[in-house]
Amino acid sequence: MKIPVHFAPDVKVALSLAPMTLRASIVDMLLDLGDDPTPPDAVPYAEIPGAYELIMPTFRALYTYGPDDVDHLSIWVLHINT
Repeated sequence: MKIPVHFAPDVKVALSLAPMTLRASIVDMLLDLGDDPTPPDAVPYAEIPGAYELIMPTFRALYTYGPDDVDHLSIWVLHINT
């Protein structure tokens, strides 16, 4: 079941400043987290329960998800590699 993915205001700003093709690919990858919140590339972040870090060649994202009764995923930090 796909869960909603929420973007923090600073994440939206970072995305708006990225070139359109890069922005589209990043948004697609982030929205895919709604289908699989913990893909193989995601690792737990620090020792914060439910916090994950996703490092890809084009971006780094920090997000929270869980426990099971939470019905959304929140992306808090996005660093785009340009």
